[in-house]
Amino acid sequence: MRRLSVPDLDQALHRLGALPVPSKLAAIDDAVFVGLAQSRREAVAAPRLLGFAAALALVLGVAGGGLVGGEPAVAQPMSPFVPNNPLAPSTLLAVHP
Repeated sequence: MRRLSVPDLDQALHRLGALPVPSKLAAIDDAVFVGLAQSRREAVAAPRLLGFAAALALVLGVAGGGLVGGEPAVAQPMSPFVPNNPLAPSTLLAVHP
């Protein structure tokens, strides 16, 4: 890629300024205002959608927690001084077929 020097850049900008204005720029205002209106509608709807998503997550969490079957797990007391400690490195690293 060729680097432009300052006089080349000035000439390029002057040539660009001499070009006619594209006709599509006449309709750009309408497109901008349509985009702004859509953005405002989305901003108004966002809190409602966030509330709906939070309520749905709460309902699914409660329903999922209530549907879990079986007995709850009971914690077994552990001591680091017992000979058959299930978390001892020798038992964790041992390969059992």
